[in-house]
Amino acid sequence: MSSTDPQYAALAARLQELEDVREITEVFYEFHHACTGGFNGLQAGRMEALDCLTDDATIEVAQLHEPGKGPRGREAVYEYWHYFYGDDGPLPYVFQTSVADKVVVTGDTAVQYSNMLGMFWHRENQPVISLSKRVNDFVRTEKGWRIRKTTIEGGFSAPLEEFRGKLNPLPAQEPRTPWTYQD
Repeated sequence: MSSTDPQYAALAARLQELEDVREITEVFYEFHHACTGGFNGLQAGRMEALDCLTDDATIEVAQLHEPGKGPRGREAVYEYWHYFYGDDGPLPYVFQTSVADKVVVTGDTAVQYSNMLGMFWHRENQPVISLSKRVNDFVRTEKGWRIRKTTIEGGFSAPLEEFRGKLNPLPAQEPRTPWTYQD
């Protein structure tokens, strides 16, 4: 089979797509892992998650943001995470995992679809377990695949009587004003 053979070109394209999907899956895993925390000494929203984003990335959570109004850019994402997941934030315990991932690659862009199972414990409420959908828009950069936009659509949640296991001790919560992102 020569490099000009159509079968060779088709195999090369399939191999490239498989490599792209593998890298996208790895970047999402790293991002997701850094966004989960509150257990055994880890806090959610750790800064290594920023390395998985483009410089102008945006996050939109359907229950919190109007379409197009989520935090945009690394500084805004940092502020958003710090407000919610910082040491005295209202959402110190977060565990989420992704199931049923699907990646669709189109040239230098891709969309990754994921169902997420999460357990969350807000300071002011009882713990909940939830199921939601996440859609990540990826773009190929000089540093490899990066997330340009992540969108979370809430789904179903139910209260849990308790979380069991070793949880980080929480510092006292400072008075806070509602988080807003200013353009």
